[in-house]
Amino acid sequence: MWASLLAVVLAAAVAAAPRPKLVVLIVAEQFRADYVDRHQSAFSTGGFRKLVQGGARFRECRYGYAATYPASGAAVLATGAYPERNGIVAEQWYDRRARRMVRAAEDPEMGSSPRRLVGTTLADQMRLASGGRSRTVSISLRDQTAVMLGGRLPAGCYWMDEAGRFVTGTYYKEALPGWAAKFQETHPALRLRGRPWHAVDARESAPPLRVIDGPKVEDFLATYRASPLAVDEEFDFAREAIMGEELGQGPAADLLALSISPLYLLGLEVGADSPLARDMVLRLDRKLEEFLSWLDGRFGAGNVWVVFTATQGLSESPKTLEAAGISSGRISGEQVAGAVNARLAAMFGRANYVEKFVFPSLYLRREAVGALRAEDVSRVAGEAVLGVEGVADYWGADRAGNPLLARCRFPDRTGDILLTYHPYYWERYGDARGVATGSPYAYDTRVPLILYGAPFRARTFEQPVSPTDLAPTLAAALEIAPPSSSTGRVLVETLKDQ
Repeated sequence: MWASLLAVVLAAAVAAAPRPKLVVLIVAEQFRADYVDRHQSAFSTGGFRKLVQGGARFRECRYGYAATYPASGAAVLATGAYPERNGIVAEQWYDRRARRMVRAAEDPEMGSSPRRLVGTTLADQMRLASGGRSRTVSISLRDQTAVMLGGRLPAGCYWMDEAGRFVTGTYYKEALPGWAAKFQETHPALRLRGRPWHAVDARESAPPLRVIDGPKVEDFLATYRASPLAVDEEFDFAREAIMGEELGQGPAADLLALSISPLYLLGLEVGADSPLARDMVLRLDRKLEEFLSWLDGRFGAGNVWVVFTATQGLSESPKTLEAAGISSGRISGEQVAGAVNARLAAMFGRANYVEKFVFPSLYLRREAVGALRAEDVSRVAGEAVLGVEGVADYWGADRAGNPLLARCRFPDRTGDILLTYHPYYWERYGDARGVATGSPYAYDTRVPLILYGAPFRARTFEQPVSPTDLAPTLAAALEIAPPSSSTGRVLVETLKDQ
């Protein structure tokens, strides 16, 4: 009875709003929920402020898992499901059969493709429901997020290569279409070498925050990809894609998925609290204002739905934490593996038990474990990792708890033991500077969720929701089936009444 009543109410709520010409999904690869409030006084009238005031905003949107990485987050948003169902457990994981690391979007034959993604996406469901007439274009600086958001058969999937050029893969097209090739000709990344990055609200005489350059071309390109110049390039390429692919001109609603990578690339270096991170948010706001105005001019007000959210948040920098008296630290993967080897050897006899450790997964050698009870091995290994300073918890065969870790598991991809660290502890990489993502804590899990467009109420909601709710909510508003593995709920409270 209640299910039937809910279906009637939902149908009535969405019937009043005509289907859009275009759905624009803007996903920041790193954007904390509190950025919206922290920087609101400096926002323009037509960017984030427009979305917040005119859309349905959820202040308490949290990922309910520990795999807070861009690839995993993009897969959650696209499928409405966590890694336990969609298979994207991290940016990369260890392949036991191949005995090597593999990337989430890696395809040995075609370079990059969605073949590792399990189940359908929102883009796939739009295509299925329209008999192939709905078209999707997915854009990012990184193939990982572009591929996850684009689904199985997008009209186009594009990302930036190491030379600063937008490219695609042979899974999608043999070569760039004419409009994209023309964009590349007129937008070489090297034209921007040496550009100063000035703060949005800086005095005219103020020095730049950074100069987009480096001693080598590759140094410049790394700095460029983590700058507002790359944000501008993504939006400009998206505008050309809309025109070149004639999105929003067909008989069915189309989808543009735009994953904003520079915030993530910069954030790993400087943390969430630096002047560079603040200005990146403000620069994104200004570009968003320009893009939204262009969309209204092209399609007419009310014909485009816009969603803004993020794949994960980010921690403050170690320097800021130290100044506030908050402890942080770095954990050596070798130390974790060594502790497990030593404890298992002491308990079960000498052997090399650890095959690979790549946070958060520890993989044990099957031949070393042999006929030992999985629960016993897991318990001893778990005791060992908990003895390493900074390790907070683990999941293994001996434990059924910690759903945040359990939702990250997928057969043959995650390890025998999954770890979490204490707040503000990260894996030790390279020169041990900067921060990392991949924690179950609020600074990584809380992200904005704003739905703007004809069917959505202009209201701020305080109740907790999950990013898994986005795909089924958009599917309901479009009156199509949700992605196949979706576990999220339809956010009925956002939908306008008759």
